[in-house]
Amino acid sequence: MATNPVGTAPAATETIEERFRRLETQWRAETGHLSSSSKIVGHPAFREIIRMGTVVIPLMLRDLEQQPRLWVWALPEITGDDPVPVAHRGDIVKMTAAWLDWAKEHGYR
Repeated sequence: MATNPVGTAPAATETIEERFRRLETQWRAETGHLSSSSKIVGHPAFREIIRMGTVVIPLMLRDLEQQPRLWVWALPEITGDDPVPVAHRGDIVKMTAAWLDWAKEHGYR
């Protein structure tokens, strides 16, 4: 694994979204071939995105509006909440729908 996302150091003036996208790009590039969910969510770039905290929630939700993504695995860690019914765990489409419903209930657009 690269120590710096995509082999570059972050710019001093990097915005939250730029940092998020840079880390996302690294995470996807280095885990896209993996089938192990523990390796995918344990990747340093994914962990760093989670450490960014609540500021990335709107970015993740915007992504989920476009298509189901694995942000459904990060959101419970960031929010401390999990609106996904047990019966829907593992179904990324249904997990995405649950998170988008959660977003509406919590005032996200």
